[in-house]
Amino acid sequence: MKLAPVIVFAYNRPDHLRKTLDALAKNDLAAQSELYIYCDGAKLDATDAQRNAIDETRAVAHAQQWAQMTHVVEREKNYGLAENIVGAVTEIVIKYGRVIVFEDDIVCTRGTLTYLNDALELYQDEEKVMHISAYMYPHRQKLPTTFFYDSPYPAGGWATWARAWKHYNGNTRELVDYWSHDWKSFNIMGQDFLSKQLIMNLDGRLKTWYIKWYASMHQTGGLCLYPGQSMSNNIGWDDTGETSIFTNRYTNAVLAEYTEVKRGPIVRSHTAYRIVRVWYSGHWYSKRYRIKCYNAIRKCFGLKPIS
Repeated sequence: MKLAPVIVFAYNRPDHLRKTLDALAKNDLAAQSELYIYCDGAKLDATDAQRNAIDETRAVAHAQQWAQMTHVVEREKNYGLAENIVGAVTEIVIKYGRVIVFEDDIVCTRGTLTYLNDALELYQDEEKVMHISAYMYPHRQKLPTTFFYDSPYPAGGWATWARAWKHYNGNTRELVDYWSHDWKSFNIMGQDFLSKQLIMNLDGRLKTWYIKWYASMHQTGGLCLYPGQSMSNNIGWDDTGETSIFTNRYTNAVLAEYTEVKRGPIVRSHTAYRIVRVWYSGHWYSKRYRIKCYNAIRKCFGLKPIS
């Protein structure tokens, strides 16, 4: 099996990055994998404390050989998370044909790289499968070992192929024009949070990559493979990130050490559909929570908060 290169995106949180890399280094396939760590640069108005945090983060990246081969890419300027991710994923996936992606606040179990590589291999020729997630929302329902769902989850470790990523459309105007005729289908999680994200990217109130990837996937009828039990947690919901707030709602109490990937019907799981909609309807769609999330993202671009 051809192992996919792993990308980790980092900026100014050395302790988070160390935990992420420690977990990856303990993976069964780490010693056979190639790792790229993309460290974003400082903003023009960064304080001395912020620049020190960036330097400390880069020192963590260089601290050891976290995989068979580790490449540290130090950005000379501040790209921002969206531009950094899209640019690096595009570069690496074109070169290798497939890629595994983590941000600097994802802690995964030791079988995660095996699961992601197994899925990349099994579904490499299935055009409908466009995204593989290592994360699954906390739930108590019974789900298959793996299943498919419409919406990719970006903040828990994921993977894709060049043949899928080529459909990524960064032109927000084109995406809004396409989906404005069918927002009901677009908003699969209920209410209008997804369509609002896309519109806010169009008018400059947000600058994110995930919503464009989701819109592109959904436009082509793509699906995401999920594990029935999450293999990762995001430790960045502690109000330390550029675009995060404090919440423990995303945290799984128990993680799967490994998930076996077996071929199954490539159709949306109705059980997962109900789980995700109920999960979001009980939390994400409160106006107060949405505004906090929007403003956290706006803050990193120096924009005024919305009310």
